[in-house]
Amino acid sequence: MYQSLIYVSRSRLILPDQAGEVDRIVAASTGRNAALRVRGVLIFTERHFAQILEGPGAALDELMESIGHDPRHEQVTVIDRRAIDGYRFQDWSLAYWGDAGYMDNQVARVLAKADALTRSEQTADLFTLLQTLSRESHREHRPIGRPSKR
Repeated sequence: MYQSLIYVSRSRLILPDQAGEVDRIVAASTGRNAALRVRGVLIFTERHFAQILEGPGAALDELMESIGHDPRHEQVTVIDRRAIDGYRFQDWSLAYWGDAGYMDNQVARVLAKADALTRSEQTADLFTLLQTLSRESHREHRPIGRPSKR
């Protein structure tokens, strides 16, 4: 049995170092998540991170412990965790990277919701957005919003 976890956090990354730091996050996460049999998707809006992680519960616990102590994040908030029948993502990837007000507002709205019902609705919207971005970034072979490295 696998679990799915969605968290959001505020970024502590400062320009102009963001690009290098996000590259380091992706490089480390790709190998580590594969070894832990974790899949999912990460978005970075230059102010927030949002991520869906799917895999064995112990692996998700290990990753969240690490993220919770990572100085690049603050206000790490798990907004959903549940059992799932199988993977819904083909691998782990960075699906979006950019400074878009819409994307940032979607993440900020989830962080701001105090009552469970409203947060649940916002979480469902965020999941759909992350899933769509994951599909598009795989089709494009790069994160949406980030210039290609050609």
